Amino acid sequence: MIIAVQGTKAFDDYETFMRAMGVALSQENDENIVEVWSAGPHKINSFTAAFCNSVENYLKQKGFRVVFKKLPESYVRENMKYVSYFAFFGNEKEKRSPLVASAEIENVETGIYRF
Repeated sequence: MIIAVQGTKAFDDYETFMRAMGVALSQENDENIVEVWSAGPHKINSFTAAFCNSVENYLKQKGFRVVFKKLPESYVRENMKYVSYFAFFGNEKEKRSPLVASAEIENVETGIYRF
């Protein structure tokens, strides 16, 4: 299972981020590895790393391995077809990322979180 995340520079609601990641983990997963790809910016990368660290022991007990990767937006766009869930985070009036359109083209389940 691959979960990809991206956000805007202004997004800073960690609680919303954590709830969204819970939704991402609730997706059906037949694999024993959960890869989390973060396409930035810095704050989203930090949130993602903190999330992976906080759930790692719990998921290990369930037989899953967690892998965190910071990746450029171009890499995520080129490999979107492998993504199981894409989450985009932004504030209410901000524009969506081009990755949202890529996810929709590839029929990847997408969550857009704006607050």
